Amino acid sequence: QTFQSQSWQRIERPRPLERSARHGFHGVRGSRSDHTRSIAAAGVILVALQSRKRQRGRVCRRGLTPLAERLGRMAGVMPKQDPAPALPSLPDMPHFEALGQMKLADLQHIQSVILASPVVLPAAVGVFVVALLSLRRGRQPWLEELPLRYDGAWIAAYWQRRPLRLLQRFVEVSIRAGSFSVAMEIDKLLGREEAMSAQRAREAKELITDLGPAFVKIVQVFASRPDALPEAYQKEFEGLLERVRPFKKDEAMDTMSRNLGGDEAVRSLFDDMSVFDEPVAAASVGQVYRAKMNGREVAVKVQRPDVREQVTLDLFVVRQIASIGSFVPIERYARQFRSLFDLVDRAAPPFIEELDYEFEASNQKEFAELISKCDLVSDTVQVPEVVQASREVLIQEWLPGKKLTEPGAAKDQAQQVVKVLLNSYMVQLLETGFLHGDPHPGNFVLMPSGKIGILDYGLMTRISEDKRVALIQYLMHVQANMYDECLQDLVTLEFLPDGIASDKEAREVIVPRLAETLNILFEQSDLRVQREKFIKQREELEASGKLEILQQELQGIAKKYGSFQLPGYATLIIRALATLEGVGLKASSNFSLKSETFPYIARRLLTDDSLRIREALRAYLYKGRSRIAPDRLESLSQGFRTFTNLMKGDRVEAAAAGAPTPETVEATNNTNGNEARQSGENLDLATKDIAAVLFSPDGNFLQDLLIDEGVAAVDALSRAAVLQSLRALNPLGPLAVPVAAPLRLLLGDRLEERLLNREDKQALLVIRKIVQIIQAGQPISTSGSLQDLQRLVQLATGFGPTLVPGATAFAQRFAQRLVQRALQRVAEDLVQPREMVNA
Repeated sequence: QTFQSQSWQRIERPRPLERSARHGFHGVRGSRSDHTRSIAAAGVILVALQSRKRQRGRVCRRGLTPLAERLGRMAGVMPKQDPAPALPSLPDMPHFEALGQMKLADLQHIQSVILASPVVLPAAVGVFVVALLSLRRGRQPWLEELPLRYDGAWIAAYWQRRPLRLLQRFVEVSIRAGSFSVAMEIDKLLGREEAMSAQRAREAKELITDLGPAFVKIVQVFASRPDALPEAYQKEFEGLLERVRPFKKDEAMDTMSRNLGGDEAVRSLFDDMSVFDEPVAAASVGQVYRAKMNGREVAVKVQRPDVREQVTLDLFVVRQIASIGSFVPIERYARQFRSLFDLVDRAAPPFIEELDYEFEASNQKEFAELISKCDLVSDTVQVPEVVQASREVLIQEWLPGKKLTEPGAAKDQAQQVVKVLLNSYMVQLLETGFLHGDPHPGNFVLMPSGKIGILDYGLMTRISEDKRVALIQYLMHVQANMYDECLQDLVTLEFLPDGIASDKEAREVIVPRLAETLNILFEQSDLRVQREKFIKQREELEASGKLEILQQELQGIAKKYGSFQLPGYATLIIRALATLEGVGLKASSNFSLKSETFPYIARRLLTDDSLRIREALRAYLYKGRSRIAPDRLESLSQGFRTFTNLMKGDRVEAAAAGAPTPETVEATNNTNGNEARQSGENLDLATKDIAAVLFSPDGNFLQDLLIDEGVAAVDALSRAAVLQSLRALNPLGPLAVPVAAPLRLLLGDRLEERLLNREDKQALLVIRKIVQIIQAGQPISTSGSLQDLQRLVQLATGFGPTLVPGATAFAQRFAQRLVQRALQRVAEDLVQPREMVNA
């Protein structure tokens, strides 16, 4: 409508632009506003013509040039197709640097031309503004290339300009997936599901392979779990771990040439080029060749062609579906689509980062440094050295040994390998805060030395110190069945919204359900068993009429505070633990994540002296009572010993604790064990570690707790000795009166109960458990508690001079507490009988 308005129609047309410029538009009829519009139109035309050819990577303002041409035609100022415009000539300035070399006369000429021409001035201003905008916005290549890191808007801008490719992908996925679904439904209708399961499993594997890396990555999690899929599908999908259909040699050589400096550079780099005829492994993102560089064996990892396009396209498709679905009028479904949209943005970044092998090499080097500095895993985990890295090619050290997917020692000792792996992952998760996020069986190598090599560092996640401590507290509370505290832990970990933990009504609804859910999830790792228990639980609630009430209560809480959410940092953690759990279930049907993760928690509780861990240790040991719970102390003792000997002990100790047996045992691996056994003390590494904590010269929270328990035990022992003496005097009759009478006068008629109460008996039991911790797992003898205490002292003095300063400080603090305890008990013994008499 603007183009057809009268103000535009009044302009004389057609008048060539060069004539207008030469006469300063004096020959144009119309008002001053008409002249202004004409000048603006001319400026837009000039800017558009200059913007028509832009460098690659700049923003292309689509439609600007056609709009300017139409504007010019309607305004009557559109230039004809002349060979050269008759604009005032300017000095030749190919570069901005030429301005500094121009003479004053040239600059004055430019100024006069600009001021004299009403066309050039707005055009120059327009060009200047566009240049400033370009500088401000910087280089914007998303129309021509994909990002190296996840950027949802960038990926959307890239694929929205390629509608045909997008449509092709929609059609491809729909037809392939739809055809397979129809075939499955036909099998159901004809009752031949079981007979066709093997064939359908093969078809499903081919379908997933054809659909690309994004689908393969999703299925790999299920392929690692024997409880998630039917047996036929499980068997076929195992091949997706590292036996995906390989790409051609020519494509691999092109990628290597592009990334390593050309064909000649590639040939000069490797000793034998024939190794690139066939890969030794092919995964979702790339494939691996076993080669040699100057006689050194290396693994050469080459990325699949166009893998970045495939992955980002699939992410964009899912993200668009979620975005469209969020406008569904049914709120429940709309909320689910919004959650899916957020999940894509949270989970996608590490999968895009995995496509950059330079970033993976950086992760690998950082992980290797952290592992080498952590004595908890440095003797059990091996990280291959990075030799050379580029965006699409990674060359690293070749680790000898067998993978868990290959027949041999690793597969035969899968249960032992998983035990070490899970504890090493607990160290990564809760100690270093840098977690390997892709723990499927194809990424682990059992080396001849007994170490476990970890491969593929594309998927990694970081966990902050605060979240690490919160996870320890949560796992400890789950282990101790402290579900009320678990609710607060889940709020701290951002799985539940703030406010729920402080709402009494909400706690009364959530905590019982949380207890039931966690019991099912952690009691048994098998998904099939868990599913059956959840179905049974639902049926019981439905039969009792409580299900509908519970649903209404939970909906009310969700409306008030929000629903359960998956924090971004937890995506890869859950994926990693679920995958490891599946590997463990393959090794043993009785595998339990709860029991297998406790050894690390036990060691952390006993050795970490930070405030929050102190609180967690006290809550676990005391269970709200005045004395330590002996069974809790025993479980901590066993967990501490298992983890320490498994991860830090020599090969004999590690094997006894459940580690895999190495094919060859190096002499250096047995040094610690031989030294310990030469002294005849038979003390393992766990005993030495816990003794170093107990007798630390600086003191710690665990030492304080055990001093309190030791003082209580000595007090109980002395009273038990007095009681035993009185019982020995009973046969003497009247001869015992001079000894017994004063005690009965002081303590009253209930002499035995007052001398040795229930708390004293618990203290005696606790001291025997402490002896068990220090005794390197030897069975507790049937001797009395006094002998237990004496053996504890003997063990402390048998560690040699290294613990003398700490033992001395321990003894001094122990003596001070003992005197305080004795005076306190005497005062209680004197006061209570008088109160009873007065009563």
